[in-house]
Amino acid sequence: MISRRTVLIGAGTVAAVGVGSALEMGARRRTSLLHRLGLVDSPDRTFPDSHTPVVSGTLASAHMTRTVGWSLSRPAGALSGIVYCLHGHNEDHRFAFDEIHLPDAAAFVGARVAIAAVDGGADTYWHRRADGEDPLAMLLDEFVPMIERRVATKRRALLGWSMGGYGALLAAETAPDRFRAVAAASPALWMSPGATPADAFDDAEDYHRNDVYRDAARLATVTVRIDCGTGDPFYQAARKFAGDLHPEPEASFGSGFHDAAYWRSVAPRQLRTINRALTR
Repeated sequence: MISRRTVLIGAGTVAAVGVGSALEMGARRRTSLLHRLGLVDSPDRTFPDSHTPVVSGTLASAHMTRTVGWSLSRPAGALSGIVYCLHGHNEDHRFAFDEIHLPDAAAFVGARVAIAAVDGGADTYWHRRADGEDPLAMLLDEFVPMIERRVATKRRALLGWSMGGYGALLAAETAPDRFRAVAAASPALWMSPGATPADAFDDAEDYHRNDVYRDAARLATVTVRIDCGTGDPFYQAARKFAGDLHPEPEASFGSGFHDAAYWRSVAPRQLRTINRALTR
């Protein structure tokens, strides 16, 4: 049994790591650490297996320095739309399927949506970088059109976790006319360039060019949902972003950490919000 003292020491360790190197871990490794410390529930499956088929492939992108992987799930029958998923730091396109089990969550809540995810790079933060990589352009100009050649609908939504939560908000602000909804779980947000880790932005100018707080008004026509746990290092920044939005977004700020266990717990709410926006 883990003693209170052990938990307190562990919590202190996670708090220290949470503002530094833990946010640079992949969510799978971070969840494993938190689980060993007894601070999160077991990362077991949350939803029944829907047996929704998943296909995967690669995309030779003109906007990236490498070929990127992708996966797509599509339930049988008529669709409400497509949910484009943006992974977090040190993750890849499989995160939505292997860790969140998003197709199973969609079936669980009755959301008939295709789930599409692509590799945005381990630490690009989903925007154009000084080295020439531009995962945002890849997403909007190459991946979305490719998926829509396979799935005949233009009803689109975005969903992202951590780095991908920030990226989803940035993509929705960049092209608000192309998406009906955006949901961000524990978005990696910083309220000033000096607060960011070294790899999130190239410099202060890069931060300001891609400042989602500055351009939040562009989301006025998009259904927005923000979810973040009170034990998450991004909690205050996420609350500020949600509080500054008009109209007021759908949001939850309950108990939870920066990990896949929390993100699975809010997935049904996110998908219900998205499905309503896609079908209205």
